[in-house]
Amino acid sequence: MIHLRRKIPAAMPRLASLRAAGSAALVWLLAGLAAAAVPSSAAVPPRIRIAPGERLYYSATWRLWPAGHALLTLGRRGPRREITFSAASTGVVSVLFPVRDQIESFYHRHSFCTQSTHKDTLEGRRKLRTRIVFHTRARFLQLHETRLQGSRTVSKNVTRPIPGCVLDLFTALYYVRSLPLKIGEVYNFPVNEGGRTVEVKLVPDLRETVITPAGTFHAIRAVPHLFHTAVFHRPGKMWIWFSDDKLHLPVMVKAQVQWGTIIAHLTRYVEPR
Repeated sequence: MIHLRRKIPAAMPRLASLRAAGSAALVWLLAGLAAAAVPSSAAVPPRIRIAPGERLYYSATWRLWPAGHALLTLGRRGPRREITFSAASTGVVSVLFPVRDQIESFYHRHSFCTQSTHKDTLEGRRKLRTRIVFHTRARFLQLHETRLQGSRTVSKNVTRPIPGCVLDLFTALYYVRSLPLKIGEVYNFPVNEGGRTVEVKLVPDLRETVITPAGTFHAIRAVPHLFHTAVFHRPGKMWIWFSDDKLHLPVMVKAQVQWGTIIAHLTRYVEPR
């Protein structure tokens, strides 16, 4: 490790910060992007339905360093919709703190209520498998978690109450894209990632032109009040830009946190066939 540090330029932040960036640039940014703007259940009727088959590719940078890439896809399983999310660290971040995350989220295509989520997380030495089943009508969730700690495997099973229909981070993305996102309006929405349900507020505040590897977009910037909650415990600020058209593609995310600024850009969009 001493030899490796000598190879890193003086401008390179400390290893502890790199570890934070490796995880957060991929998971915080893309997950935060997904949770950014969902009004509470039945607050506003959906305007459009996103067709299954689309693919959204992203790249993340931390300060001036490439941090990782991610992919979001939408599929169909009968009356359910299946969202898959994969993320991986790249470059120096990957050498010092490898990240490999795979997430599946299932929701009902009409109500948008999350039915279940499956998460396989590898971040550094941390290996975690999480399965959550949401029982909307009965108003509770079941969480099963398996964590690899060294040579030991630690498991837990928990049942927690929910207020009814809730959305996980990734179902939230597809719900918000079907909404008007009017400048100055306030959207309040329930998010649950296996713990306490959190009401999050989002305010679209202005229109801007955003340049990304996927193209130049007229976009709506939205500010989610997402930090200091059960979703993200730490302080910080975040801004999300959605394309100002019927698709509301999430084209860019910017977050300012304790260890620096991280940005995710849309690099490629593949339309449904």
